[in-house]
Amino acid sequence: MKRYGWYLFWLAAALLLFFGNGQLWITDSVESNYALTAKEMLQTGDWVSPQIYGHYWYDKPIFFYWLTALGFKLFGFTEFGARFFPALLGMAGLGLTVYAAGKLYGTKTAFWSGVVLLTSTEFFLISKSVITDSTLFFFFSMALVFFYLGYSTPHKNYYYGIYAGMALATLTKGPIGFLLPGLIMVLFLTADKGWREIKNMKVFSGTLLFAVIAVPWYAAMYNLHGSAFIDNFFGTHNFLRATVSEHPRDNVFYYYTLVLLLALFPWSGLLPQYLWRTLRRDGHWQKPDSTTMFLLIWAVTVFFFFQNMATKYLTYTYPMMFPLALLLGNYLAQRGGLAITADTLIVRDIIYIALFGGALWCWWNGITDSGSVILIGAAVLAIIGVSWIYAAVERGVAAPAVIAVTALLFNLLLINEVAVPLSGLRSAKEVGLELANRYAAVDEVGLYGNYPTSAVFYSGKNIVKLVNDDGLNSFAPKAYSWNVKNVMPFDGVSAFSGHGQLVVVKKSEIEKFLAAQDKNWLIVTEKSGWYILKSA
Repeated sequence: MKRYGWYLFWLAAALLLFFGNGQLWITDSVESNYALTAKEMLQTGDWVSPQIYGHYWYDKPIFFYWLTALGFKLFGFTEFGARFFPALLGMAGLGLTVYAAGKLYGTKTAFWSGVVLLTSTEFFLISKSVITDSTLFFFFSMALVFFYLGYSTPHKNYYYGIYAGMALATLTKGPIGFLLPGLIMVLFLTADKGWREIKNMKVFSGTLLFAVIAVPWYAAMYNLHGSAFIDNFFGTHNFLRATVSEHPRDNVFYYYTLVLLLALFPWSGLLPQYLWRTLRRDGHWQKPDSTTMFLLIWAVTVFFFFQNMATKYLTYTYPMMFPLALLLGNYLAQRGGLAITADTLIVRDIIYIALFGGALWCWWNGITDSGSVILIGAAVLAIIGVSWIYAAVERGVAAPAVIAVTALLFNLLLINEVAVPLSGLRSAKEVGLELANRYAAVDEVGLYGNYPTSAVFYSGKNIVKLVNDDGLNSFAPKAYSWNVKNVMPFDGVSAFSGHGQLVVVKKSEIEKFLAAQDKNWLIVTEKSGWYILKSA
C-alpha cells in the first residue's frame, strides 16, 4: 500500500470520529450517567469513588470516568470534551487493528482490515458515544492480539500485553475484562492442542503485572465502602446482569444475529461468502489454519457468550468486530479478482433503504427537515446505483473500494442530517439550560415522568424525581435489584408540592401530574416536549 493511501485512510478516520462531536448532545439514559459522574468527579476532587447526584455510584469501574473527567478538564463540560476520549480510543482501536493485521498477514491486509472496521456502522457509532465500549474494545483486543503474537512467534515478551490489556479492561468494565479473554484463550489452546505453551506465557510475572494495575482501585473501594461496593458492583451490576434480564423484551435467540447484520454493515453480506469459501473447498469442510481458527474462536465466543447472558445490549458483542475485520480484510486482500456478489449488495441495500425509512420517520415527526430527507434519499439511490454498476463491470479491488467510500461518505452525511437531530430528541439539554439560565436562583427542581440525567448535567441543579405517593417504597433502591440504579434524589408528589418552587413535567404526563396532588401550578415555559411549572 502506497504512503498516500495511508495518509487518506487516517485523515478519513480522524474526520469520521471527531467531526460533529461538539454538536451531538449528551443523550439519556446511558451517556448522561457517565458524563454526570465524570463531572462530579472533577467538582468534588474525588478520583477514587465515582459519584452521581452526590451519592456513591457502583455501576462501572473507574477508568472510563477518569478519561471522561480528563476530557472535561481539557475542553470544559462540553459535548466535545465528553466524546474526545471515546473517539481517541476508537482511533487507537483502529491502529491496533492495522498493527495486528500487518503482523499476522501483511501490509495489504492491514489496510483492508482497517477499511472494514472504519466503515462498519458499529465502530462509527460507538467511537462517537460517551460509553465504555470503545475503551473496552481497545484493551480487550490488546490482550488477545498480544496473546496470539506471543503464541505464534518466538518473542515471548508479547505475553505481557495479555496481562496489561486484561487489567485495564477490568478497570474499564469489571470481571468480564479478564474472564472473557481468558475463556477465548482456553478454547483456542484446546482447539490447537497448544497447552504446552502455558509454560512460556509469563504466568507468574504477568499475574503480578495484572495485580499491580487492576487490584489497587478495587482494594481501595472495598476499604472505603465495604459490603455496599461488593453487593452493588459485583452483586447487581455483574451477577444480576448476567442472570436476570434488565430488558426482557430483548431476550430472544436472534437478538445478536440482527445486531451483527447492523454492526458489520455494509460488509454483512460478505461474511457468509467468506465463511463458505474459506471453510469449504472441493466440496469438503476443512479445518482452518491456526490464525483463522483463533480469530473465528474469538468472534464466535463473544457472540455466544453474550447471547446466553440474560441482559442484552446492542454494544455487548462489539469486541467481535476486531477479529471479523481482520478476517474480512485478509479475504479482500487475498482475492484480487474478488467480485462483490449479489448477496453482499442486497443485504447492504436493504439496510440503506431502512436508513432512508428512518430519515422519513424523523421528518414526519419533525426531528429533521425535508431537505435532509431528500439529500439522504439521493445519496442512497446514488450509492445503490453506482455500486451495482461497479459489481457488474469491475471484478478487481474497485468493487469493495466503492462500498467503503460510499459507506464513509454516507456515515459523514448521517452525522449532521440524522445523528445530531436524534441526539436532541434523546436529550434534555434545552430544559437543563433553561433551568440554569432563567432560574439560576432556584437550587431544587422537581421532575415528574421519565428522569433525564442530561437535565442535571446541563443545569447543575438538584433535580428531584417525583414519584406517586403509593409507589415510593417500590421505587427505593435495593441491592440485588434493578432498583439499585434509582440513586437520584426522589420524593413523593404530595410532599414535594408542599415546598417546591419549580417542577418539570413531560407533556404527555401533565394531566397525570396535576391529578396527583391538590396544589395549583402554572405553566411558565415549554421546551422540547417538557413543561416547566411554577407554584401558583
